[in-house]
Amino acid sequence: MLRRRLVAALAVVLTVTSCQMPRFQGPQIQSPPANFLMNPDNVPGRWMFPDRELAFNTAWVHTDISGTSLIRVVGHPGTTTLDDVMAARERVLASETDPDLIAEDIEVLTIDERRAWGWYQRVQSDRRGLVQVSYRAVVPYDTVTYVIEFVSGEPSLKGPAPDTLRAIVSSFAIGRTTPDVPKIAIFTGVVLLLVAFLRGRARDRRDQLRSINLVQIEKKEDEESDAPVGAAAGAAQPDPATRPGGPPGT
Repeated sequence: MLRRRLVAALAVVLTVTSCQMPRFQGPQIQSPPANFLMNPDNVPGRWMFPDRELAFNTAWVHTDISGTSLIRVVGHPGTTTLDDVMAARERVLASETDPDLIAEDIEVLTIDERRAWGWYQRVQSDRRGLVQVSYRAVVPYDTVTYVIEFVSGEPSLKGPAPDTLRAIVSSFAIGRTTPDVPKIAIFTGVVLLLVAFLRGRARDRRDQLRSINLVQIEKKEDEESDAPVGAAAGAAQPDPATRPGGPPGT
C-alpha cells in the first residue's frame, strides 16, 4: 500500500513539474506591466483590418493621474502577409487626424516563435512635447491573425519607448500547457528505479521469511501431576501389617 501511494505521489509530481505553464492561457500578453487590469469587454471602435471579422478581443488598461495606457489584442480569421500589413498600416495612418503623428518604419519581430511585423508611433512636436507613444504588432498564424497595440500617455512609459512597449507587445503568445520532454524522461527514469528498488526489497523480504525454519516446541508433560490423587495418597500411608503390634485384633 505504501509503495502504491509513493508511486502515485511521484506521478503527480511528474505531471505538475514536467509541464511548462503559461502565465495566461489563450492569446494574451504574457508580461503585462504592473497594475494593468484585464478588461476583455473593452471593444475597439475600429481596428486595423476593418474588412475582416473581429473574432477575438481583449484588453489591459491602466489609468491614474499621470495618464492612461491601453494594451489591446484583437484577432481576425485568416493569415496575413507583409503586403497586407503594409496596406493596412497606410490606411491607419491616412485615417489619423493629429498633425503631429510620427510613424517609424516597419520592423521584423519574432513573437511566440513566429515571424511578425511591428512599428512605433508617437505624437510629438516642439510645442506639445511628447504627448503619446504607441506600438503595433501583427502576428500571423495559419488560420488567424492577431494585432497587438500598446498606446500610452504615461510619462513612465513614454520615456523608455519604444523599447519597453516593444518588449511588452512581443510577450504576446497563445498560452498553452506544453510538456517538458527532457524533464519527463528524467522523472520517468527516477520512478522506474524507485519501483525496481521497492520490488527488490519486497522480494528479499519474502525470501528471508521463506528461509526461516519454524520449529514446533512440544510441551513437556509432568508425570507426577498426571498420577491419580488417591494412589499418591495411599502410597504415602504405611502398611497396617508392618505397624508395631501387628494387625488389629491379634
